[in-house]
Amino acid sequence: MRPSFKTLALIVGLILIALLPLVLEKFHVYLLTEVMIYAMLGASYYLLLGHTGLLSLGHAAYFGLGGYTTAFCLVYGPEIPLPIALLAGALTGLLSGLIIGSMLLRLTKIYYSFATLAFSQMLWASAWKWRSLTGGDDGLTGWSSRQVSLPFLGRFSLSDVTFLFYLVFAVALVSILLCWYFIRTPLGNTLAGIKANPNRASFLGIHNALAKLMLFGFSGLIAGTSGALFILFKKMASPNFLDMFTSFDIVVLSVVGGYSSFAGPLVGSFVHVYMVEYLSSFTERWQLIMGLFFMMVILFFSGGLVGLLRRLSARIPLLKGAGK
Repeated sequence: MRPSFKTLALIVGLILIALLPLVLEKFHVYLLTEVMIYAMLGASYYLLLGHTGLLSLGHAAYFGLGGYTTAFCLVYGPEIPLPIALLAGALTGLLSGLIIGSMLLRLTKIYYSFATLAFSQMLWASAWKWRSLTGGDDGLTGWSSRQVSLPFLGRFSLSDVTFLFYLVFAVALVSILLCWYFIRTPLGNTLAGIKANPNRASFLGIHNALAKLMLFGFSGLIAGTSGALFILFKKMASPNFLDMFTSFDIVVLSVVGGYSSFAGPLVGSFVHVYMVEYLSSFTERWQLIMGLFFMMVILFFSGGLVGLLRRLSARIPLLKGAGK
């Protein structure tokens, strides 16, 4: 069977991304690494908001807990191998997704949103106040000079931008493909049915609460993994990774890209990272420009930038199907 045009385009695109560190300046390699981490986080958030209709205002909880767990392993267990530290962060995201999710199963709409925000803020306050464990507002640091040995590849430093790019690229690729596959599984289809009509789903014998719990766990797993990579990227773990502003960033990038499309948060991650970087270098009031841009997207592009691309592709034959 011959591969489709989309499959070939995806393969070529991935090869080009893998070659970027060979031709780009380290500054752009650094930014693209951040984009990939946010893309993972956005993909995990799409499962909640875009696919299931659950507006979480505290998604940073799983992100920050995954990051702190990996940081604890690197700081307090210097002999722990990096893959084990990353796995611990990912599993913490999974566990926290199951625990927090089990407490929110009965909540819907605005009650669910504010409950997630409350959990995130409680965790932020704990990280801020528990200075002896988390370092408080100074955060946890001290692993940037650590060397990592990989079989057949040699030794690398965690401060090496190119190494981090390829590490994040590999993990992000697997994570995003898992999210893409998840929504096409029977469980993913069930969650879409629950979003469309939860009462009818219950009448059909579907266990809505169990399906949502599995969703919370999987979404937390991906968010925790992205948090584990983020502390390697930032070279520190900070309470800011758990607070509501990080959660709002996730919502904004999802809406800007198009929260109802799987590609939306991925596109939104790229736009968000580059806009913050360049606007903040020009003016101290960059949040005002970001806010205006966000309002324009909401008012004029209901499907986000991906929705705009879809409308353009319907008019331009060469772009037909690009936004799908």
